[in-house]
Amino acid sequence: MNQLRRYAVPIFLPALLFATAEACLVPVLPARAVELGADTALAGLIAGMLMIGQVIGDLPSSWMVARLGEQRTMIVAAALGAAGAAVAAVGSSVTVLLVGTLLVGMAAAAFNLARHALLTELVPVSHRARAMSVLGGTVRGGLFLGPMLVAPLIAWFGSTSAFVASIALSVVVAVLLVLMPDPEALLRAGLPTGASTSDVPATDQPHDAHASDPTASAPSLWQTLVSSRRVLATMGLGIAAVQLLRSSRQVILPLWGTHIGADTETIALIMGIAGALDLALFYVSGQLMDRFGRLWVVLPTLLGLAVTHLALLPVHGPWGLLVTASLMSLANGLGSGIIMTMGADLAPEHHPAAFLGAWRLVADAGSASSPLILSGLAAAAGIAASAAVMAGLGVVGAWLLWHFTPKFLPPELSGRGRV
Repeated sequence: MNQLRRYAVPIFLPALLFATAEACLVPVLPARAVELGADTALAGLIAGMLMIGQVIGDLPSSWMVARLGEQRTMIVAAALGAAGAAVAAVGSSVTVLLVGTLLVGMAAAAFNLARHALLTELVPVSHRARAMSVLGGTVRGGLFLGPMLVAPLIAWFGSTSAFVASIALSVVVAVLLVLMPDPEALLRAGLPTGASTSDVPATDQPHDAHASDPTASAPSLWQTLVSSRRVLATMGLGIAAVQLLRSSRQVILPLWGTHIGADTETIALIMGIAGALDLALFYVSGQLMDRFGRLWVVLPTLLGLAVTHLALLPVHGPWGLLVTASLMSLANGLGSGIIMTMGADLAPEHHPAAFLGAWRLVADAGSASSPLILSGLAAAAGIAASAAVMAGLGVVGAWLLWHFTPKFLPPELSGRGRV
């Protein structure tokens, strides 16, 4: 891990800045959609385009990482993110806003997969969860910094300033990636010949369907989806539930704020404060996973998010929204890096990008379905019904992971024997 510490800045700084660029858009998307004529249900769908874009972006991302390498993929993703924010900023219709937001989500998929694949290959199993939780912490850092950055800008210059901030940060990320050394090359240069990231003997690898020959060509995403269908249809659905509630949190909080009459600046400030609490627990998550197992983190996260969705129902003012958003963030922060960690646990040692792309595709499908469920239920039965349904789906996801994780991961990784 000394090499990882040495190159922590080129590994994690671009991820933090890119997450901040994306998060700059989260507080303003529903309000901008309403300004352009959307109702509450359509505004929720627009906000959810960030997640839907990630699902679409998962399809080509593993191909990009395999062909271009991790660093070049992120440069392309940063450029696409800036372009998407620019399209959303200049758009004068809901359709243009939707397209721009979708492009930003696609860029996030490629950027995040590239960084995930690098750490999966190079970090030992004994430290994997901590490394992934730090990477997850960069996302949480962005969710804190983005709203806190744009809240005063919106108050002074209007909602368009949030899009400008997102563009500027994406450009900074692209420039840094061009100027900084490639961490993949640096870390590989520091590994001894024949070094392996796995501390688990080959005969004890948790998911033998993913065994791979280092000399074989990387499998396609479709081949991986077929060969890994059992784990994706069981543990994958549980992980999709985690993403479902996480993305619901990002959509339902600003929607609930609009529902109770809070202004855009207040909503941005509440989300920024909640993001700080989310960020505070990211390293604790990695320590718990590495020491006790993955279930010790993923189950409290899912059940905590479910309960706090229900806690929105009696909220009628900004202070209640702040308290509920803070509790949601504590539950979410406890699960920092859990999806990336479990994906890395299940991925083959060689050519992991295809499996990670499939894993993220299933997980991000949960993110993408969240705004569809929220907007559909909000239109049919009201926003309160949306919160209640999300809570129920979280409980179902927790059961799936409790039941199936020990079937694919050994006890020292799953933690089932200690729960």
